[in-house]
Amino acid sequence: MRRRPIASAGAAQGSARTAYRRGTAGLGADSEETMRRRAMAMHPSSSNRKLKILVSADAEAHIVRILVHGCVSSVNLHALDLVVRRAATLSPGTNVVLDLSEAQAWDSVRTDLYPDSITARLTAQGAAPAPFPLGVIAPAP
Repeated sequence: MRRRPIASAGAAQGSARTAYRRGTAGLGADSEETMRRRAMAMHPSSSNRKLKILVSADAEAHIVRILVHGCVSSVNLHALDLVVRRAATLSPGTNVVLDLSEAQAWDSVRTDLYPDSITARLTAQGAAPAPFPLGVIAPAP
């Protein structure tokens, strides 16, 4: 197969790339975008921005298991609390197991993932269900 040049040197007036560069407000906007992308790539949660949560319930054994993948941060900690609260309200006396063994967690939120911390936050929000047994499998270091 023979390769053809994309554009000859004489017909270089307007490719899509040069038209885009002419339309921007100079290098300032381009360098800001580059810096923002670089900062996002260096962020600890850049590879796993969202939590992936699987909730499985065993009605006969009264156990709800919440399996979490992704990176737990201070941004998505509230969403995790909401899932725990909803799982606890399925039926009275339900054992809730929060499995974080497949997740990563920021060092700043590791203390917030203890069972006592989770129930304290749910109580402080005024939305805590009746007392329920909560077990937490810690995230990998």
